[in-house]
Amino acid sequence: MAKPAWQTKLWVSTTALLLLLSGCGGGSMAQSQINIIARAVTPPQPTVVSTALLFEGSPTAARYVRTEGMMTTTQPFRVASIAKVLTATVVLQLVEEGYFTLDTPLSRLLDDTLLPAGYTLDDLHVMGNRKAGGSITVRQLLQHTAGLRDYIADSPTAQDSNGLFAQMITDVLNNDGRGIASRHWDGKALLGHYLTTGLGRNALSAPGQRFDYSDTDYLLLGLVVERVTGQTLTSHYRGRIFNRLGMANTWHEGFEANRGTVAQHFHTVATSGNSRTLDMTATRLDMSAAWASGALVSTPDELAVFLRALMRGELFRNPATLAKMKQISKVSPNYGLGLQRAVLNGREVWGHAGFWGTIMLHDASKDALLVMTVNETGHDMYQEAAKVLSMATGW
Repeated sequence: MAKPAWQTKLWVSTTALLLLLSGCGGGSMAQSQINIIARAVTPPQPTVVSTALLFEGSPTAARYVRTEGMMTTTQPFRVASIAKVLTATVVLQLVEEGYFTLDTPLSRLLDDTLLPAGYTLDDLHVMGNRKAGGSITVRQLLQHTAGLRDYIADSPTAQDSNGLFAQMITDVLNNDGRGIASRHWDGKALLGHYLTTGLGRNALSAPGQRFDYSDTDYLLLGLVVERVTGQTLTSHYRGRIFNRLGMANTWHEGFEANRGTVAQHFHTVATSGNSRTLDMTATRLDMSAAWASGALVSTPDELAVFLRALMRGELFRNPATLAKMKQISKVSPNYGLGLQRAVLNGREVWGHAGFWGTIMLHDASKDALLVMTVNETGHDMYQEAAKVLSMATGW
């Protein structure tokens, strides 16, 4: 993938880590057994390091917390694409309730009234002279095999990171974010942007043919949720997940009132040979642009509550539904239905990472949970997670 001039150059000025483990051998863990080391690349400014480590052992449910700096386990932060797991959970709950199946095509779920004048559902996916948007299935959207370009990251003809987010950052740099950066979006408006900018005219592959990670897939899933139920995606998040699990400090940013102060995070861009680091919580950036794919704010504690409930099957009626979330294929060997798969230090983990430097993971063999955030974009969060797990547990 090409690296545009604005793409991130990295340093870490704040690091925040949370590790939540349970069921690792049947007893509590003494404090002396915890050896978590906060690390940071030396930045051209003073470093503030924040760490938080929770251990819950079975059967005594011992709890150990260590924090340094400003981050705590109850501090809200933008979770970015971790939100896809919650969107997928809502979608799969609706599958269980009979609203549609995993193989239902979009032509039976959406209609042209959602689209700008002159467009049809088939215009969502165009390759040469073939239009296939209406044939895309719920499963293909969940698994990122629909062949659609990413409205947040892509330009109409390349996977070059020059999509909507880059345009918003440019607006922040050149116009103090008074234009597209501060625009408030809903799902219909985002779909209109996708079509009118030409993203639909240059599909990446035929539906089901290959894996291409795309925020557009989850935009469409959010629209499906709203259209088939007649209720907002926000209300489904809150009623089906947040309220059910007591996640009182989690919210859909841009669509609900803030329930706390979002932790600082930074994005460094290079323009005309000069680097500039933006405090993203201090800009006019409107996070509604990530609507169904990444516009949630939560806390380490509450994400751990969600992931534990999900992985214990508590959010589904049928145990087979969680198994379906973890189904991989030759086309998509490391992504199920809203869950990413990885092998860290020889152990299989499932969860999701996000653009803002976030990750949450579950290791079924230990019933272990990791929720982690660093305060700057651009990190390989799976590498960061592997290092933390190694330091914390000896993996």
